Amino acid sequence: MNYRIILLFTAALLTGGLAGCGQKAVPAAEAKPEAKHEINIVTLTPENLKHVALKIEPATLSSLGTTLKAAGRISANLNKSAKVTSTFEGRLAKLNFDLNDRVKTGDVMALVESPELLGRQLEIKASIDGVIIDRKATTGELVDKAKEIYTISDPTQLWAIAEVKERDIAAVKVGQDATFAAQAFPEEKFHGKVMLIGNQVEAGSRTVEVRIGVDNADGRLKPGMFADVEIVTTMLENVLLVPDGALQTDGEEQILFVALDANRFEKRTVKLGLEQSGRVQILSGVKAGENVVTDGSFILKSEMHKGQLGEE
Repeated sequence: MNYRIILLFTAALLTGGLAGCGQKAVPAAEAKPEAKHEINIVTLTPENLKHVALKIEPATLSSLGTTLKAAGRISANLNKSAKVTSTFEGRLAKLNFDLNDRVKTGDVMALVESPELLGRQLEIKASIDGVIIDRKATTGELVDKAKEIYTISDPTQLWAIAEVKERDIAAVKVGQDATFAAQAFPEEKFHGKVMLIGNQVEAGSRTVEVRIGVDNADGRLKPGMFADVEIVTTMLENVLLVPDGALQTDGEEQILFVALDANRFEKRTVKLGLEQSGRVQILSGVKAGENVVTDGSFILKSEMHKGQLGEE
């Protein structure tokens, strides 16, 4: 009986072995295939792409300046301005122009009656082309040689006067580029160059006036407007720059997305440098010429986080 049990057991083993020999061995790695996990890649389907607006631009090498900020105001250009006065004492018989009127050199601006002229009227003429920005007399008024009647100024050439802190003035040099935003046009940048640095510190505010020449050909800027001024004190060349709209904060990291192809985007952690006028210096994480998502990157960040939550 023991002999019969042994024969049956042996037959069963042989049968199982032969059955196994008829099948191809499957390596463990192939038996359970796993898709490559691309943790930093966001892939958008064609349907996704129909509903998102992404703007993609290459990271470029350019120049970047460090700036000094200061409060300021718009002023008439006194080098392009002139006071209008009488050369004789007398009575103003007539004023031919008013505020904001445009005059040309030689225009008769006023007539003055003076006993010294023996009944003739003195013609007071404009000495420069410009616009009347101030009027300080009326018809019939007695005037003398010191009396200012009009002020004429060229409105196409103005000054921006920046109040620079005493501690910062050493960084400012004549010829440096400057930009400013006027409160009347907060979304627009105006440009000029430093023309003159004041030679005294204002006692109360401890600031020095810095004069910036401004082209105002379109006439939108007006003397007396307030301005937020930025003076470019140093310039860095061949700096890798991206628009600041490309950046997203992810935890304690600053990230952006590089387009690998039409629908695949790679998250990159970047190290930032200086920032100016909506552009940011990239110190590491991206190379020049790589295509960076500059608008809509928050959508990719959201999709990335959705994928991470799904995996958990």
